[in-house]
Amino acid sequence: MLLWIKNYQKPLFIFIPLITLLCFFLFNQSTESSVPVESPLNNEITQASVMDEPGDMTASVLFVDIKGKVANEGVYEMEQGDRVIDLIQKAGGELPDADMTAVNLAQMLHDEMVIIVPGKPSEQKGDLSTQSDKININRATQTELESITGIGPSKATAIIQYREENGPFKSIEDIMNISGIGEKTFDKLKESISTY
Repeated sequence: MLLWIKNYQKPLFIFIPLITLLCFFLFNQSTESSVPVESPLNNEITQASVMDEPGDMTASVLFVDIKGKVANEGVYEMEQGDRVIDLIQKAGGELPDADMTAVNLAQMLHDEMVIIVPGKPSEQKGDLSTQSDKININRATQTELESITGIGPSKATAIIQYREENGPFKSIEDIMNISGIGEKTFDKLKESISTY
C-alpha cells in the first residue's frame, strides 16, 4: 500500500486540485442558471399593461367650441359624458339677452363640436303676422319641417341633425349647408322659414 502511494503521489497532487476546481466551476454554473433573467419581451408586456390601465384619460378628453351669447366664448376642454349645460357653465354662463329656448342643454358633447348660443330675437313691430306664418327652422319638429315646400322626410331629418351637431341656424341662408338644399330649393322655401 505504501509502495502504491509512493508511486502515484505526484499524479495525485496534480489531479486532486483539478477535480476540486472542476467541482467548484460546476457548482457556480448551476447557481447562476437558477437566477431569473429579465426578458426584454416580459419588460415590454409589463409596460404595455401599465399603459392600458383605465387611469389613462387621453381618450375621454373633448375640445368643444362655444360662440354667441355666453360670458366667455372660446374652445374648452371637456370630458366624455359632459353636456351642453356643463359647457355653458364653464364658459361663464349665458348672457341676459341669450335665447336659451333655441339651445338643447341636455345634448351630449362630442369632440370638435361647435355650440352657438343665439341672442333673443329683436321685436318686430308691424311685421309680426308675417313672421308668425313662417316655420322656425331652429325649433321646428320633423312634421313641421316636412310641411315646408321642398322639404321631405330625409331633408327634415338632416336639418334636425345639423342643429344638434352645429347649434342653431344663424340665418335662413345657412339651411343651404344641408345636403340637397341648393339655391333653387332655397328660393322656393325662403319665404316660408325663419330662424326666430
